[in-house]
Amino acid sequence: MSSEVSLEERDRPGVIRRSASACARAACSQVGLVVLVVVYVLLGAVLFEYLESGPEVQKRSAIQRSREECLKELWAITGK
Repeated sequence: MSSEVSLEERDRPGVIRRSASACARAACSQVGLVVLVVVYVLLGAVLFEYLESGPEVQKRSAIQRSREECLKELWAITGK
């Protein structure tokens, strides 16, 4: 086992720095900004749907039960 550091290990911070720089340049371009906005909107839509779907499903089921009860009562009235 030698104490030498391989070329790949010495260059790793440079690769990370170049990658971060390339990502920052891409994000600051017009296309990058459009992509960021689209991703932001899609994530917001998914999050909104996830958070709001529970109460909405409960409301729909309550309305459906109410309609069924109303129809049963109307059918009972009609039968008399």
